[in-house]
Amino acid sequence: MRGFLVRRLAALFSALALLGLPGVTRAQSVPYEIHVILSLTGTAAFLGTQEQSTLRVIEAMTNRNGGLHGRPVKFDILDDTSSPKVAVQLVNELTAKKVPLIFGPGITAMCNAVAPLVEEHGPLTYCLSPTIFPKSGSHMFMQAPSIDDVQPVVLRYFKERGMHSLALVTSLDASGQDFAERIDRTLASPEFAGIVKVTMRETFAPTDLSVAAQMARIKSAKPDAILTYTVGTPFGTLLHGIHEAGIQVPVYGSGGNFTFGQMEQYADFLPDELILNGTRGITDDPTATGAVKRAQAVYQDVLRAANLRSTFATSIPWDPMMIVLDALRTLGTEATSEQLYTYLENLKGWNGIEGT
Repeated sequence: MRGFLVRRLAALFSALALLGLPGVTRAQSVPYEIHVILSLTGTAAFLGTQEQSTLRVIEAMTNRNGGLHGRPVKFDILDDTSSPKVAVQLVNELTAKKVPLIFGPGITAMCNAVAPLVEEHGPLTYCLSPTIFPKSGSHMFMQAPSIDDVQPVVLRYFKERGMHSLALVTSLDASGQDFAERIDRTLASPEFAGIVKVTMRETFAPTDLSVAAQMARIKSAKPDAILTYTVGTPFGTLLHGIHEAGIQVPVYGSGGNFTFGQMEQYADFLPDELILNGTRGITDDPTATGAVKRAQAVYQDVLRAANLRSTFATSIPWDPMMIVLDALRTLGTEATSEQLYTYLENLKGWNGIEGT
């Protein structure tokens, strides 16, 4: 009888162990979702779809390497339709679900619209625009390099070429207004004051189909160069207007337009000299060493394997998402918004495609 009971107990424990194993496997295989907000349709779709391509590459690479603590990662990519109103709606829905992290949005207008919703209590939100400036202690972080670092370089470039009279064309949304204000502050600095000037200002709505009147006035002012700052379809409208007006001066635009598809579509009316700001990580940097060089090699290799060409847009989400994934590897997949905030707030010495 005793031997019978021992055998029965052994069989029972074996059965329980077998029953438990599938449960353990299922728990470990539940994907860890990272909620992403991008502009996949609307005026900024040129940018958002490229960012989405990069994130899908990162998602696949991460899962090939074991995911996060044994769990596959899944990017739940939501479309804000290039609309601040829709971005606010999506953030409210995610906040109600008590998610710890939102990756995106990608455009200034959308980031500014959602910042008041998340800055005090989260969820931690990683905006991909370089033209927002979260206040100290905010749960919103921004992608770098900052537009305040880019603008002096652009203006210095024109100054050294002897181009001192500039026309400024901005959109009537948050991105355009912010750009104009920052240009004015930069031009007021001792390096440029009284030397480089905005001698003509024009504005347009992102939904405008023509800017003929604005371009006629700019042409009559005879500027040395034109500064713009908008992405996607509105930028195409500007370039078409410049071409139709017969204006032949260098044109500066946001690096967000630095995509092959967009340039190919606009080929018939591109100016002879189009200047777009870039970032260090777009191409292999011959000055990069150590961990930065290795990060750039990984970025280029995985893009090539996915038949993608590196652009400003594909480079934008790379470092921010790699930082987020490193945070989750360190803190674990149960990390709260506050824990993620503390990690990012104190992060130093991290190396990515843009540098340290």
